[in-house]
Amino acid sequence: MKYKILVIDPDRGSRKLITGLLSKKYEVIFTESVNDGYSAITSHNPDILIIDPLFPKKEGIEFIRSVREWSDCPIIAVSNNGTENAAVTVIEAGADDFIRKPFFSAEFTARITACVKRIAKLNAAKGVPQTPLYQNGELRVELENSSVFLNDKRIHLTKNEFKILSLLCRHSGKVLTYDFILKSVWGPRTDSNTGILRVNITNLRRKLEMDGENPKYLFTENGIGYRIAENRF
Repeated sequence: MKYKILVIDPDRGSRKLITGLLSKKYEVIFTESVNDGYSAITSHNPDILIIDPLFPKKEGIEFIRSVREWSDCPIIAVSNNGTENAAVTVIEAGADDFIRKPFFSAEFTARITACVKRIAKLNAAKGVPQTPLYQNGELRVELENSSVFLNDKRIHLTKNEFKILSLLCRHSGKVLTYDFILKSVWGPRTDSNTGILRVNITNLRRKLEMDGENPKYLFTENGIGYRIAENRF
């Protein structure tokens, strides 16, 4: 599984350096400002967030606080401000680590590697499968390349349909609440209206189930959320 890292940093040189250090092992996505951060998180669903909180401005700190309210994604802050007060501020806001710029390349990559190992252990403890493939009967979902097959025929899904399906596949056999799915797919600012989620689930059933009234894969837990049949791969 190739982990996905979102970097929010306005400095082009810093972005180039981080790309050079991480792109061989990880998928690295960039955005230059926190204003684009929410949509980037929603679009890419990163495993790790690296952010320059831009001291003394407060937008980055508020962004970290906001993300931490709805996501347990590891957050690593990098900053030219290496004071103890700066480190305390970002950690209290919800960051998991603080790295001062300019940083040593070996130390930086070592911290990312350590973070990835913690994610893997946590997912294993939660029972989240690390396999890039979901398969049950005639349904096969290749999580890394966003491909879905039914009876060996490729099925076209919209971007949000695949994000919902992949989320369910990664937690196969477990019920995911409406709120968890909504925030994971559409971001923390989405409201609690489940209408858009129901429409997408209906479309998924139409594409994946032979009989929508008697589903084989996608199940509704009334008043709670949805689950997908356990991965048999």
